[in-house]
Amino acid sequence: MTVHYELPTTADFTALAGAHHPAITIYASTSPVVSERELAQVAVKSAFDEAIEQVRASGAESSDIEALRAERNRVLAQEVPWEALARSLAIFVAPGFSEVFVLPNRLDDAVHVGSHFTLGQLLRAPSQDQEAFAVAISANEWSLWHATPTARAEQMPLDPTLPKNADEAANREPGDVGPRRGGKHGDRGMSEEDRRPTTLDIYAKRVADAVKHVLQEGDPEERLPLVVFAAEPLLSQFLERSHNHRRIVPVQGAADRLGAAEIDECVRRELAQLNIDEARSALHGLAEGSAGRVERDLATIGRLAADGAVDTLWFDFTTSVNGTLDRESGAVQFASDNGNGETLHDGTHAGDLLPQLAMLVMAKGGKVVTVRSDDLDEAVWSGPAMAELRFALA
Repeated sequence: MTVHYELPTTADFTALAGAHHPAITIYASTSPVVSERELAQVAVKSAFDEAIEQVRASGAESSDIEALRAERNRVLAQEVPWEALARSLAIFVAPGFSEVFVLPNRLDDAVHVGSHFTLGQLLRAPSQDQEAFAVAISANEWSLWHATPTARAEQMPLDPTLPKNADEAANREPGDVGPRRGGKHGDRGMSEEDRRPTTLDIYAKRVADAVKHVLQEGDPEERLPLVVFAAEPLLSQFLERSHNHRRIVPVQGAADRLGAAEIDECVRRELAQLNIDEARSALHGLAEGSAGRVERDLATIGRLAADGAVDTLWFDFTTSVNGTLDRESGAVQFASDNGNGETLHDGTHAGDLLPQLAMLVMAKGGKVVTVRSDDLDEAVWSGPAMAELRFALA
């Protein structure tokens, strides 16, 4: 048994792919909070009981049933996965085989039994943003955070010469560590209320400049988004001064009250929504300006993927279409009952084609994006999959 704390790799998917009859797949939401973690343990045990009963009812050999129970017991006996930072567990068990993935994103609770593991939800983790920076800023203080795929958001160290709050920012030059400057002649006769907008404006600029500098060192390509927690007018003032190519997600509210757990939870929620919004935008753009470069037929996508012609594959991880895929030729064979059956017409075990296509696209250097059909506009999405080609078909 192996427990994975990093996002799944191509090698991991290769190990999970193919027939593992009888195979049990369990996706379970969990939490770093002790009380919720205990509920997740109970839910996983119940899911195993349900799955093993399905395998038994299908007429499996008693030796396979005992082997599955042995793997289940190994998983449930492990304490470390439940203690680690996780919002979901992906568990794959077959006779003599068990793999557990501790994941940062929230997955849908699900139990699958068949000849192949169900990998659609597992593909969500590496195919979407799971890492971000965050800044929490109020007039009283500000802090910078980093949330990664394997750890809760942690506060980043900052240069001690930077201003700690609005008053310090208004009374110090950048980098000045000496005492605060006294008021200028122009300040005389101004009330605190009159000076406040200027104070916040200066503060917002100093913080925005500091954040840009720190993030540029750690992420020069501006790949990771920045979530900004602040109340108005400071939120707008900060955003006006954050002119770069980094994706910025504003969250309005009192930042003083946010601890590490609240920041991390909100960052994960905003990342999930950002992934949905970007998928919607990309699909609209594809529908409007990529004539001849869109393919929806799964059999055709298979052949094109094998040729390395698929640039991006979107697929609905909540939908299954069973069949087999020849990774060399890209030839697709659908299971009986229009892809709903468990075997081909000749009795060959069939697995979910969508993850198989996704893994082939990734192996050929393409990109994969998992989506829910319910999140997308029917005008541009007809599911269960859609491929953007590297070049238009003749």
